[in-house]
Amino acid sequence: MGWTLCLLIIVSTNLTASGQGVTAEVFAGTSWSLPLPLKIEQPGEPTIKFRARYKTKPFTGSPYYAYRVGYNQWTAELVHHKVYLQNPTSEVEHFEVSHGYNLAMVSRTVPFTQAPSLFRLGLGLVIGHPEGRIRGKAINPVKSLLGGGYQISGVCLQAAVGPKLGVAEHWFFRPEAKLTAAWAKMPLAGGGSVTVPNIAFHTLFGVGYRRHR
Repeated sequence: MGWTLCLLIIVSTNLTASGQGVTAEVFAGTSWSLPLPLKIEQPGEPTIKFRARYKTKPFTGSPYYAYRVGYNQWTAELVHHKVYLQNPTSEVEHFEVSHGYNLAMVSRTVPFTQAPSLFRLGLGLVIGHPEGRIRGKAINPVKSLLGGGYQISGVCLQAAVGPKLGVAEHWFFRPEAKLTAAWAKMPLAGGGSVTVPNIAFHTLFGVGYRRHR
C-alpha cells in the first residue's frame, strides 16, 4: 500500500508548508475478528457458504500496521488489517486476505472536554487482496485498477478510543483500541467472487508528531 502512504505524506507536507497544524502517527498492533459467514461464488459451481473463523497473525508476512495524518478534528487513516482462515474445508483449502484487508478511512474526533482527540468515528473503503486455493485452483492474482491485485472491495466504519500521551513538545505516544465493521466482495482469478464481511476489535500502540500552528 505504498501509494496510500505517499498520498498521506503529500497531504501532510502541503498542510505543513501552508502553516497549518498537522499530526502524523504510525502504529503497530493486532486484532481479533468475529466468526462471520464467508460466501464464495464461482462460475458453474455450487455456492460455498460457511461461518469462517480467522486469525490476524500480526507478524506473519506483511505485518499488521496503521498510519494516520490529521488536521484539527479530521484524520485520514489506513489500517493494514489481515485475516487468515482457520477452519478450511475440503473445497476451500486455503484462504487469506493478508496483503491485506485494508481499511482506508476518514475520521472525525468526537468533542470531549478534557481530551479533545480521545474518541474517533470514521468511515471509508475496504481495499482487499485475497489469496488462497479453492477447489484446487489459486484464486489470485487478479488484474486490478489499483495494480498488484488490490481491489476497492467494500465499505467500512470504525469507533476508536485512544489518549494522546505527550513525551516532548511535538512528540507523543498513543495507545488505541478500536472496533471496525466492514463488508467486502472481492473478485477471484478465473471468475466469481468471495464475500468477506468482518467485525474486529483492534489494539494498537503508536508514536506521533504534532506541528503546532
